[in-house]
Amino acid sequence: MAARLQALAQGGETPNEEPPQPQEWPEFLEWLDEAYPDKVVLTPGARRMVRSPEFEDVSQVARAVTWLATEHFDVRVNGGVSLRDAVLEEGIRNAPCGGDAYDTFWKGRRWNVDWHIKTGGNTRNPKKCLRIYYFWEEETRQTVIDHLPSHRRTSAS
Repeated sequence: MAARLQALAQGGETPNEEPPQPQEWPEFLEWLDEAYPDKVVLTPGARRMVRSPEFEDVSQVARAVTWLATEHFDVRVNGGVSLRDAVLEEGIRNAPCGGDAYDTFWKGRRWNVDWHIKTGGNTRNPKKCLRIYYFWEEETRQTVIDHLPSHRRTSAS
């Protein structure tokens, strides 16, 4: 983020290249805010969740967020293929939440969190089980992440 701010302060253009993906959780929020500020945002609750999560693979989360900011964004804005069961990489897919959909509040409105990115298998081990719950905000053309990086507690869990 510092490079972009410094370039703006000096009256120059901001670099077009994306910053390197984070390797540690303390790097994640700054990376996200710098890499995709207009495409993917986290609710305040989601921002708190990534400060010290149990989920171990921050780079896997960053790759999923990159998919949301690129392929997912393009489909939402330009139309195209269905996002249902889209494969992000081996073992990770995008899916509707189905019975796990829930409501949240964002910017003074109620939103239905109806999609999630998830790892396969039935594990609920918070160190290995990836879940990113999100919704699409049409007006701002942004993906809003409400819960990550592990399974959300529900009445069934």
